[in-house]
Amino acid sequence: MNKKLIINILSIFITTIYSHNTFGQIIDNEQAHSSIKWQQIKTQNYRLLFPSTFDSAARNLAKQLPYLRQYSSRDLGKNPHPITLILQGNHLSQNGYVQLAPRKSEFYPVPSSTADNQEWLPNLALHELRHVAQFDKLTGRIRGPFFEQLALALYALNLPAWYFEGDAVQIETIHSAGGRGRLPSWEMPIRANVLSDRDYDFNKYVLGSFKDNVPSHYSIGLLMNTYMTNHTGIESHEKIMEDMRNKLLRPFNFQRAFKHASGMKPRKMFHATMAELEENWVKNDNNKSIENEIKTIKSKFPSDYLLPQRSQNDELWALKSSPHSVNEIIVVDPSGKEHSITKTGIQITPYFHLRGTQVVWDEYRKDPRFGKQTYNVINLYDIKTKALKTLTHRSRYYSPVLHPSQDVIAVVEVDAGNKSSLLLLNAKDGNVLETQHLPEGVHIQQPKFDAAGDKIIAIAVSPKGTNLIEITLATRQHRFLLDWGNQQLERPSYHHDDILFKAHFDGLDNIYRIDQEGELYRLTDARFGAFNAFVDEQKQEIIYNDYRYNGYKLASQKLESGTKTSLTNNNAPHLFIQPTLDQLKDIQQPIIEQQDTIQITAYNPTTHLINFHSLSISSTNFESFDNYIPGLFWLSNDVLNSSQIKLGYEYDPDIRKSIYSAELAYRRYLPVFTARYANRGLVGNAVTQNNQVIMYDYRDHHATFEVGIPLSVYRQNVVYSYGANFGTSYTKRYDVSISLRNFNETIAFPLNYQAYFNRNSMRSRMDLAPRWGQNISITYRHLPFEQQLSGEVLSVRTNFYLPGLSSNHSLQFRFAAQRSNGRYEGVYDIPMVSGWGNFRSDIVSNTALASYRMPLFYPDWSIGSLAYIKRFQGLLFSDFQNIHRSSAPKSFGLGISADLNVFRYVLPDINVAARLTYINDSSASRKLFPTFGFSYAY
Repeated sequence: MNKKLIINILSIFITTIYSHNTFGQIIDNEQAHSSIKWQQIKTQNYRLLFPSTFDSAARNLAKQLPYLRQYSSRDLGKNPHPITLILQGNHLSQNGYVQLAPRKSEFYPVPSSTADNQEWLPNLALHELRHVAQFDKLTGRIRGPFFEQLALALYALNLPAWYFEGDAVQIETIHSAGGRGRLPSWEMPIRANVLSDRDYDFNKYVLGSFKDNVPSHYSIGLLMNTYMTNHTGIESHEKIMEDMRNKLLRPFNFQRAFKHASGMKPRKMFHATMAELEENWVKNDNNKSIENEIKTIKSKFPSDYLLPQRSQNDELWALKSSPHSVNEIIVVDPSGKEHSITKTGIQITPYFHLRGTQVVWDEYRKDPRFGKQTYNVINLYDIKTKALKTLTHRSRYYSPVLHPSQDVIAVVEVDAGNKSSLLLLNAKDGNVLETQHLPEGVHIQQPKFDAAGDKIIAIAVSPKGTNLIEITLATRQHRFLLDWGNQQLERPSYHHDDILFKAHFDGLDNIYRIDQEGELYRLTDARFGAFNAFVDEQKQEIIYNDYRYNGYKLASQKLESGTKTSLTNNNAPHLFIQPTLDQLKDIQQPIIEQQDTIQITAYNPTTHLINFHSLSISSTNFESFDNYIPGLFWLSNDVLNSSQIKLGYEYDPDIRKSIYSAELAYRRYLPVFTARYANRGLVGNAVTQNNQVIMYDYRDHHATFEVGIPLSVYRQNVVYSYGANFGTSYTKRYDVSISLRNFNETIAFPLNYQAYFNRNSMRSRMDLAPRWGQNISITYRHLPFEQQLSGEVLSVRTNFYLPGLSSNHSLQFRFAAQRSNGRYEGVYDIPMVSGWGNFRSDIVSNTALASYRMPLFYPDWSIGSLAYIKRFQGLLFSDFQNIHRSSAPKSFGLGISADLNVFRYVLPDINVAARLTYINDSSASRKLFPTFGFSYAY
């Protein structure tokens, strides 16, 4: 158990360093579509890969990369090694990551409807290139083709996630005109907790919580990095990395280097940071409660009521988000009671728009096979008929808004070349009626019609920063309403000829109004932040979101003229990072020799399939340690995730035999092909004429070939996964240690087939299993090419999930059956009952399970820096075997488990479990026996 714990902690070294939005998986095995024609730009310091349709945006980024590379690395005193950068222009998820093994960085460069204070792609590149500099400063001497995975292991084990992500966010803020360090909304959740007397400890801010609002480790990481830079200078970060890099195996390496550079241990700096922030926040706190809060149901967990809108019949609508339920559009009545209208699926930005009896929103979708070919589609819901229609398919549309009187929907499109347009769609069939092209280099967000439907107001984002743009549809003319700056503008809308929008001119997020003369007025005076204003013209009031420690709440106030303010105040007056910005404002800009031309050439993925990078001790890339056998593997992965080669040696200490293997997996096209050869040392059992069981040794050549078609799609709040697998093998046995009769030296090409279909509802953060789920898998295996052997096995496995008695509880029913004969008699392709093997059992033809899982409590307990326990779970279960003969349970029991993190590592998420099983069979040597489990996930 302890050995497994240590090994699993070490598995952090395959962790990919994710930045920005973090809803991607950590071990990135997804592929781009096979139809993409890849191109490249090669320089001395990087190779930039991108789809051929993305060449204009790639050229622009290539011109900026030399500067971004200098900005991201010069304070560390490190010149990073060359790296491959991949622009996944067909993937709409706003994200990015850097990894070793193989060495690369992927950018998801398509701007969405999510508000920012500057252009997306250069800021993303600056952040990710900082991670490249961190890698190379700390472990850059440990390189491929053998040691990239080791370098990543040492990096992840030495540097905590809050530090390396906070440092990268700090760099993106220092070396740009925007960055998240300049946004009041970035520190708002922590500010609300502190001023609302929610005193959470360091572990909770670093590792998160199910039950309370704590932002990700990026936020507290930025604030602590900023505190250190403000007080000890930007050079302190280089001191930490330099102190660590020659002592990577030193115990508590980061803590020692951190204290040496800053004079404090991390926990002490956390308290110092919070104390300084609290002093500033208390001094500037208006201490206001929500004056006109709109009543909603009470919950012990945080909940957000986003984008409030009032219907024509005076109903209040909102998009509800909560950790214990999936997102849904609801109606809130005057008593605060909620009525669910419809669930929404995955959205890049939470959003919906209501007009009359119609509701429209956008949803994120994916190609069934290729995870990096994604789309954003438009859904239209009819309130009267309760009919949902997906108007567009395989589109790249954002922020749909219904015309006030016509069957027209305005959307923002970002095409395959990363250029934005405003489209008008037919609300009946989704066809494009009109395209409004935008100024070169301008991306728009969150459009809204005026009352007549003649004009549209939207956010404009360009290399100059952010602005408001008004488009007159009939004349195709546009005008910018503000000076270009770096405000995080959100949700502009009309009130007659005035524009209401969210900004932070006075240092906090509030609702502002700008009139036709360009005069600016602040309408709200929120304590923490006001967002998503909706104008109720009939009642002459605005409804908006007022942020509190427990979420975005609903509020309203009379629509008054507001407090006049200044348009030129583009920097918040209370920026925590301001001392650092002042210190570095006169820093010399890098002098980069410009390339005369940027040459684009074709990139052929096939010619780059072989890319050996690491020696590893795991044949499963540390995704699982079940049945772990010590070994050494040489790994090759191409940078587009289409191929993997493993050359390996293992030694099984239980039987004292060695295994030599070679494996190739190819995933570029629709089917996934896997071929493996192994030369194995094995042990078998034989029965003598005297009925004595003896053991014998032998070796074999074992070759396998598998073809799989794994498919999955999202449809609203349901995930469908389905597919088929086919496999065969060839086995040749030799060097048998004893003479045996009826021993088959060759097993030629047994065939196995599988087809599966799964339909499961999406899980909320607190769900232990899908609320509804139907899963079925059918497998058939036989030996059509064997002369001496015969047999077949057909198995069916089903699994069903239903809601439990309370939120996040889950009821599971599982039934599996098989029929087998010949060579497969006694070979089971179905799950067995708990305790099987501890009693005498007949041949099993079917099994069933009924289980009930429930969250018990959410303690958020810290055991020093050793462990942080977020949740305890409970389990009741009952197993059945051969139910056609007996309906009595064969075993039943209960269990308890804990979800936790160790040593302040954000990943992996670990679950430790204990289970007590009672065997209901007279042949059992003992009735009660405990079992213990350990699992982890990224």
